[in-house]
Amino acid sequence: MKPATKKACTAKEARRKRLASLPIAEKVRILVRMQKMAAPLLKAQGREARVWKIGGEG
Repeated sequence: MKPATKKACTAKEARRKRLASLPIAEKVRILVRMQKMAAPLLKAQGREARVWKIGGEG
């Protein structure tokens, strides 16, 4: 395996482990942020986009 490919794979594995170790509440906050980013793109395609409302949002 090329050094650059090996470095990328190692970094990807480390990121996955870090994300897996996060508390559930933080994982949900990350998911909601991704939903907010995706919503305008989906709406532009004529698709329905829902963003979860979670506690603490204004």
